[in-house]
Order: sequence, then C-alpha cells, then structure tokens
Amino acid sequence: MMEVQIERIRKDIETINSFNATPERGVTRFTFSSEYMGARSYVIEELKKIGAQVSTTLGGNLRGRVEGSERGRTAVMTGSHVDSVFQGGRFDGVSGVVSALEVARVIVEKKIPHHHPIDVIVFAEEEGSRFGSVMMGSRGWIGKLDLDAFRKIKDKDGISYAEAMERSGVAPDDPSILKPEMVKAMIELHIEQSLVLESKGLRIGVVEGINGIKQFMVTLEGISNHAGATPMWLRHDALQGAVRIIAAVEEMVTPDVGNSTVATVGFLNCEPNQTNVIPGRVQFTLDIRDLDFKRVDEAVGRILTVIGKICEERGLTFEIKPRSDTPPVTLSKDIVHLLEEVARRRNIQTLRMASGALHDSSILPEITKVGMIFVPSRDGRSHCPEEFTDLKDIKLGADILLDTVVELAS
Repeated sequence: MMEVQIERIRKDIETINSFNATPERGVTRFTFSSEYMGARSYVIEELKKIGAQVSTTLGGNLRGRVEGSERGRTAVMTGSHVDSVFQGGRFDGVSGVVSALEVARVIVEKKIPHHHPIDVIVFAEEEGSRFGSVMMGSRGWIGKLDLDAFRKIKDKDGISYAEAMERSGVAPDDPSILKPEMVKAMIELHIEQSLVLESKGLRIGVVEGINGIKQFMVTLEGISNHAGATPMWLRHDALQGAVRIIAAVEEMVTPDVGNSTVATVGFLNCEPNQTNVIPGRVQFTLDIRDLDFKRVDEAVGRILTVIGKICEERGLTFEIKPRSDTPPVTLSKDIVHLLEEVARRRNIQTLRMASGALHDSSILPEITKVGMIFVPSRDGRSHCPEEFTDLKDIKLGADILLDTVVELAS
C-alpha cells in the first residue's frame, strides 16, 4: 500500500513556518511579504526537485505540475495556502500544501502511472489578512476578480494587490482563466479548525459542504451623558442595548441542542468609551452561518426582530448594514463517495461533516468537482498560536489524499 513519508511532512511544515514575522507569538505570514515569499520559494524548490513545471497563475497562485502520460488531459489539483492570519497557527493551510507536495513526491518517486497531470497549488491571499478580502487568488484565477480589482484593493499601507505582486516579483506567466475543461477535480486537505472529530475520537472528516455566511454591521445610537448626573430611568444607553442584543443572539440560534446554525459577535466598538460618560454609540458585527441558508435567514430574521424590540424599549435608533452574503457550497457527491471508499480500504472510519470556515475549495465548485479532507484540531483551536494537529493525523490524511489523487489521475 502506498504511503507518504511523515518525516518529510515534518520537515516541510517546520521549514515553511520558519518564515514568520512573529516568531515570539504564533505565525504571521501575510501574502507577498518577505516571509510569504520565503515559504513560497521553498515550495518552488521542492517542486523543481521532482521535475514539476512551476508557474504562476492569475491572482498570484503557485502551480507545480507533474505531467501525465497523455498530454491535453484535464488536471487533478490539490493544495491549499501558506498565508496566515496575524499571530495564527502552524497548520492552517500549510498542512494541505505539504500534503499535496508529498503526494506529488511519492507519485514521481514510485513512478506511479497517471494519465492526467497532477497540479500542486498554493493559493494566494486565502485568509484576507493583508488585503481584507478572502480567497483573492482563487477568485482571480476563475475570473471573479480582474486586474482592475487587483489594482483597487489595497492593504492598510495603501499598497494594492497588483503592486504588492509586482514588488515581490510575482508575475503571472500563465494568464489563462481556469475553466471547467481544464480541471478534472480539486482535493484539499485541511485541519478541521473545530472540535467535532476530536470529540468523536475520529481522525478523518469528509466534507460534504461549506457553510453559507451572512455578516452585518449593527450601529446603535443613544445619547451620551454624564454618568453621575443622569438618572437611570432617563438614560438612552447604547451599550446597555447592545449587550442585551448580543446576549439574545446566542439564544436566537440555539433553541435545540445539535442545531447547526452558529452566530458570533466578534467586534464591538463603544463611543465615547470613557469611564464617566454614558455610551452614546455602539457598533458590533453579526456573523451567522449554516450549511442550510434557509436556517441562516430564519436566524437573521429572529435577531433583527430582537434588535428592533430592544431599541424601541430603550429609546435607541439603529442601522444594520450587510457586509457579506455568501451562499453555502455543496461539494461533489462523487468525490465524497470516493474519499469514503479510499478511507474504507485503509480501515479508517470517516465522518461526513460541514465546514464552518471558508476555503479556496468553496470557490472552485463553480468549475470542477471538489472534495475536502479534514484532520483533527486539538481542542478545536485555530487561528491562534495554540493551533495543533498531530503529524500522524496529517500523514493519514495525506495517505488518503495520495490514494484519491492517484485514482482520479489514472
């Protein structure tokens, strides 16, 4: 039975994570930064060692192609990303990249026959940490973002995506938009970033869908006034209204145990934010997700009703601005079945599950069949320095990825 080499995976992860702007606290590797380019260069060199044809696509994605025995066939793609959030973890994205790289190594070294080309992909700006917009590389590659958009979208220093690419020496040498006739399938291995697999004592998840997301910015307006001189019954305290709404959000989406809808208030800003002043203005975000968009809409409706009721009771006005409206994505049933069958042959129990986080794999179903393999995250921690996935689990996921890629490419 074919197997990947765990020590090479270990070395790849350690080397990529040596390129890090915050070595004292987590991993920070923003797209097209010097750290990012160091990690990217390492992957390029490893791809060249196995004779892969390396190119840069629209959007700045890296592609390493191991050619198949029959020219002109559609490609089997696998990979992930190496950019990170600020002070993030060592395994998010990187696990998928090094697994794809190791799969390509084994196929070349063992001279495993395959008719279709195998493409190892490193997607650019998956996290959106530098430019504030997620999955820019993959969206650009399939034609969702054009050069004008890449010139307009800028980082906090006013440097555009296109300018950052140019400064870092990343120039697309393949200007083709990725189309259905070019890709047979895309398989991404990723850490789960949640607690489900660990809680069930399982090592492999097969993703059947990626949650849809609706995000809003909520602004409550009250009246700022003196904290000591204003009686409690005459106050229009925006923060008191906000905390009641925020508390209600959890109740609105968890009426039953096991409900798959999740809602988060992750940002809050209070003005004037002074000890002795009644808050007159509060802003906070709402993030609601589910694989069933009907349930997202139902939760949004309940929450908006609560916002109106609480504001009326407390003499506040409110404004709600949509920020994101991303529908859920169903991954390929054929790939789900194939991943389950491959795991079964290795006597590995799998769990069908939804991804609560977005991935580049949520973009590509528009043009090809997509599948995802999840491996466990210890304590569900991710996007933080404590993020951890056992190398043995990554190896197991990579072995399943190897079998799947070989079957698709053959």
